[in-house]
Amino acid sequence: MGRRFAVLCSVLAVLTVLAGLISLGLGRFSRIGIFDIPQLLFHLLLAPAGDTSADTNINVLIHLRLPRIIASIVVGASLAMSGVAYQSLFSNPIASSDTLGVTASAAFGAVLGMLLGIGTFWVKLTAFAFGCAVVMGVFVLASKLSQGRNLTVFLILIGMIASSLFQALLSVLKFVADPIDELPKITYWLMGSLGNVQLKDLPFCIAFFIIGSAPLFLLRWRLNILSLSDYEAKSMGENINGLRLTTVVCATLLTSSAVAMTGGISWVGLVIPHIGRFIVGSDSRRLLPASALMGALFLLIMDDIARCATVYELPISVLTSLFGSPVFFAILIKTRRQMSSEN
Repeated sequence: MGRRFAVLCSVLAVLTVLAGLISLGLGRFSRIGIFDIPQLLFHLLLAPAGDTSADTNINVLIHLRLPRIIASIVVGASLAMSGVAYQSLFSNPIASSDTLGVTASAAFGAVLGMLLGIGTFWVKLTAFAFGCAVVMGVFVLASKLSQGRNLTVFLILIGMIASSLFQALLSVLKFVADPIDELPKITYWLMGSLGNVQLKDLPFCIAFFIIGSAPLFLLRWRLNILSLSDYEAKSMGENINGLRLTTVVCATLLTSSAVAMTGGISWVGLVIPHIGRFIVGSDSRRLLPASALMGALFLLIMDDIARCATVYELPISVLTSLFGSPVFFAILIKTRRQMSSEN
């Protein structure tokens, strides 16, 4: 199994790189073939000053396509890893980033920033800050109310309250927004898009991906312990509440940074971990890296379709929902048949 898993991860990584190279040649503004890319980069490095013969293609390649390709890989991996973390935390196959309200609160922060007229960078920072702050508040409140018992139950209940509250507040902001100038922009952002990602945004996205994913990757074997009861975990000498807090913090950082960069992208954190379980099993040691690679490849392909399928760029969440809904239904049917055959 270890060798097969290594081969699978290698294949997924190679496919992601190949898809990224192909994506550089896809788009509406100019047609750049894969074999034109080395020539353009060579021209960029060695062309004499004042030579603008390839400026348009270079600008499209470096400033439009490359940032969104990198962002789609990072955001796809982030959402998939956070989905694995939340599902392990709650021992619930339908848990996702929405469970603790991070998506709704981050979206509220971004829309509030848009209405206040602050710059794009501050809008993203506000979304990230709101997402992190609300989830940390949910965790603290759940810890106090649970008094050390049934923490996950209180997390789910308070997370549902927070999610509903910020969905309502988000509706209020949409209601008071200018229907001509502001509301269309807000609506489009909420449906998710990688079209506004710029080179200067990548350090923010990559930094929080590393900060959030590194602890999860190093502790991925311990995520299996989250399915145990408090008594069983403590009998093994594990600090189960500390492990839960670490999981919540890391998953929240991944989700908040992803939402701040691209808006709401649904189904990735829910469906990709389930596909991973059918391929590599439920062991988090294999599921976490496999889901990260599949999430990156999946969102990269969805973004290519979003910007090439029609004259106007489609909101990416529309495509992920069209794919995720039937796939999740098929997973449910297959799971039900497996349960029936076991009984």
